[in-house]
Amino acid sequence: MPDAFRLLTEEDAMSDYQFGKKSVHHLFCRQCGVHAFERGYAKKIGGDFIVVLVASLDNVDLEELIAAPIRYVDGRNNNYGAVPAEIRHL
Repeated sequence: MPDAFRLLTEEDAMSDYQFGKKSVHHLFCRQCGVHAFERGYAKKIGGDFIVVLVASLDNVDLEELIAAPIRYVDGRNNNYGAVPAEIRHL
């Protein structure tokens, strides 16, 4: 849920990169270049969204990651309401 996301640094410390349809903001740290999260709007997946790249998180307990909810969507075929036929590689 986007309203549950809390950025711990000032927004101006981030660089914003967009491409293609420019519907997603890919945010990077201006100092170190870490790509930490993305935000955007996509009607097909329910509106506003935040994507946090797990590799950018500090001090996350392995059990927390294992218990975190995962939502698989078939973006390859632009069928965001369906789970992909194959998810073993994800």
